[in-house]
Amino acid sequence: MASVRDFHLVKEDDAKRPSFSHKIIRHRLGLILKVLVTAAVAVLLIVVLVSQYKNQIYTEISVLDSFEKNSLESNSYLNVNGGVITYSKDGISLTNEDGKVLWNMTYEMQSPIVHQAEGIVAVSDYNGHMVYVINNSGKVTEIDTNLPIRDFCVSKEGRVAAILEEANTSWIYLYAEGGEQLVEIKATMSKTGYPLSVTLSGEVMGVSYFYVDSNTMKSSVTFYNFGGIGENSSDHIVSSYDYADAVVPMIDFIDSETVVAVADNRLMFYGGSKKPISTSDTLINDNIVGVYYGEGNVGLVFHDSTGEYKYRLDMYNTDGKLDYSYSFSNDFKDIIVNNRQTMIYNELECIVLNDKGKEKFRGQFPYKVIFVSSTDSNRRYITVTGDSIDKISFE
Repeated sequence: MASVRDFHLVKEDDAKRPSFSHKIIRHRLGLILKVLVTAAVAVLLIVVLVSQYKNQIYTEISVLDSFEKNSLESNSYLNVNGGVITYSKDGISLTNEDGKVLWNMTYEMQSPIVHQAEGIVAVSDYNGHMVYVINNSGKVTEIDTNLPIRDFCVSKEGRVAAILEEANTSWIYLYAEGGEQLVEIKATMSKTGYPLSVTLSGEVMGVSYFYVDSNTMKSSVTFYNFGGIGENSSDHIVSSYDYADAVVPMIDFIDSETVVAVADNRLMFYGGSKKPISTSDTLINDNIVGVYYGEGNVGLVFHDSTGEYKYRLDMYNTDGKLDYSYSFSNDFKDIIVNNRQTMIYNELECIVLNDKGKEKFRGQFPYKVIFVSSTDSNRRYITVTGDSIDKISFE
């Protein structure tokens, strides 16, 4: 018979005490809970800070730096994010926000046309035959089309597509980064229609055509793919859309995946980097005064129909949805859409709107401005005056 000493006696307190494995589980659950609480607090803090940033009201404009530069009345300017392109009949240059001229070149043109895509700049003379493509380092590639140029575009890869004229026939030539001709497309009114606008991104080219035959008027937006996807398609056409009783004078890639086209009576968006398809088509009832866009948004300006204001700005996102409408009476020189923020300005004053159309600033510049360019910061802009290029900040 076993003695009492052979049994392990368990005290009541020992029975209630959690085992070692239970302690580990509770410890791990506590750590997980702490991590989740910390992450939730961080997310909440970020949301609050972003909300405050978006809804922050500016009260004044400060001049951060000023660089002496003679701005001639004959000069024209183009916004390149973080810099200013200055061009005239005699030449073109790029100046950064620190007032440094990054590159410049001279030429002789009567009516220079300038296009740019992410720092790649192309310039040509209307009705001329030369296109000069300038990369970020200032290297120039010369392209001789041998035919009069009506319009052209450049991609961020440095490719160029040009609409050319020859008697009663139009041509669209596509050139590689080095200037070699890759493709030529013959366009006639009886077949394709007359090309009005062209845009490029990667392997894809978009063209808007205008067609008239007796009492029939229509426009077509056609996309070509000159890579592998387009090899099995007739004439490399991967998609095309017709619009009756419409003129489409503008088509452009606003990012590598999104194309916007604007007609006299509608706003169209297309999505896809290889085979763009129609994603939205919005009918417009009012006469369009101007089109202004940046990555993510397209703004259309109309005369205000209520009579209370002069203008109305309708801002659309790339889904074709109306984000907001904003009415104003300021005469404006230009509108900058950048980083989900919009600036409406003239020589003396400006209005800054957030992505909901709420005013972040309404007031005067410290001086008379000729031109304003955007930067990577919503607060900071570059202004051109009669004798300087200045870096300004909204405070």
